[in-house]
Amino acid sequence: MAPRYRDWLSYVFDRPVSSKGWYFDIDIAEFVADNTELVGLIADTMQHCGRDLAPFSDAQVRHGLNYVFNNSCSDVVFSLKDESVPIASRLHALQSIKMLYRDCFTSRCATVLGHTSEPGATPLNYICYMLWDMSPIARWEKARERMRFYEVISDVMADALRSPNPACIESALHGLGHIQADYPKAAEMIDTFLGRSTDLSPDLRAYAQQARVGRIQ
Repeated sequence: MAPRYRDWLSYVFDRPVSSKGWYFDIDIAEFVADNTELVGLIADTMQHCGRDLAPFSDAQVRHGLNYVFNNSCSDVVFSLKDESVPIASRLHALQSIKMLYRDCFTSRCATVLGHTSEPGATPLNYICYMLWDMSPIARWEKARERMRFYEVISDVMADALRSPNPACIESALHGLGHIQADYPKAAEMIDTFLGRSTDLSPDLRAYAQQARVGRIQ
């Protein structure tokens, strides 16, 4: 575990909740770390999110994940694209997003769909739904060994497709829809998912069919 992991958790998640997000407060001191350390901190956060994010409210976790993954809120996510950081470390951090679905989103998101604006969502539902949309980690066109990155993130999405929570399934389909033009196996993965899933709601099945050809929202 990274030496400053506990400091990082406090910095990112132990914040008062505001409508805009704490990261837009000009008086907040920056968490100074190089990209190699940030990649390690992201990986540790994902791997231990079930335990270590439990003390924080859904709203605090939402804002913290926005800070980590949304490049409108910080530059942290670009550490995962920094080619001076060893590729093995970056792939490991991306692979660790599986645990965010398994140990956080599955249990803490309401079982509602975002693209139909079903009522009852928790503060975490939106970031679950939009994770691959708001973050540059769904796009690897300019990366060296780009297919390795697409293979890893598609594996994360495939794992999320097995979640019992339809919000996680929708998120994975959303991500696959975004990468299908650059990663043709995405359509095959959706076909496999549709073939084994006999109890999908009509809305989710229709969304999967749209994602297969990149028509997602």
